[in-house]
Amino acid sequence: MVHHLAFTFLRHGITKENEEKRYIGFTDVPVTEQEMKRLREADIRLGSYPDLIVTSDLLRCRQTCDMLFGNMSIPIYEMREWREINFGDWEGKTFAELKEVKEYSEWLESPFSVAPPNGEHYRDFQQRVEQALTQTIKLAEQHAVSHILVITHGGPIRYLLEQYAPLERPFWEWLVPFGGGFTLQSTIERWKERKRCISLSEVPFKGNGNGCAAITS
Repeated sequence: MVHHLAFTFLRHGITKENEEKRYIGFTDVPVTEQEMKRLREADIRLGSYPDLIVTSDLLRCRQTCDMLFGNMSIPIYEMREWREINFGDWEGKTFAELKEVKEYSEWLESPFSVAPPNGEHYRDFQQRVEQALTQTIKLAEQHAVSHILVITHGGPIRYLLEQYAPLERPFWEWLVPFGGGFTLQSTIERWKERKRCISLSEVPFKGNGNGCAAITS
């Protein structure tokens, strides 16, 4: 028997640090007041509502979850494993502040093989996201659900799309806007075997005619 399982991966709303183009991986910062209002007024039109929600434990993801789904009777779980990559000593800094740093230049040239000082190597980040995916699949089995929404960060979503989207595309070529994301349709069996998903649809986040945001899939 086939057990269908869709994942919707949604990126958190924008923060002041995001607007300033600062590196924030493990740094725990809130979304902006303007973004809070936009999320609160959002018109949610998902193709099918999720059976449960899993969110990164960082504030910007928890706030996004609360603003979008706080009034709905959907089980919500927090997982530290869904965090963004840890930028270590570069947390909170910008390109302009780091461009003369030798280690930073080396990282820019080879971000998948060089780690930020006191930060997370990309291979460790990969392993952590895979662990998060495994734990979330187990939740799907425990609750016998067919659609899970994961509110996380740009890095984990790009990694998962690179690995499991039906269309093969490098990590950096996947554009994931704040408040936007993708739904990957597959089966529990295919997810466990780490096979590419069956279909992919975008979840845009944009203003509608009333000045509110809309999420559709």
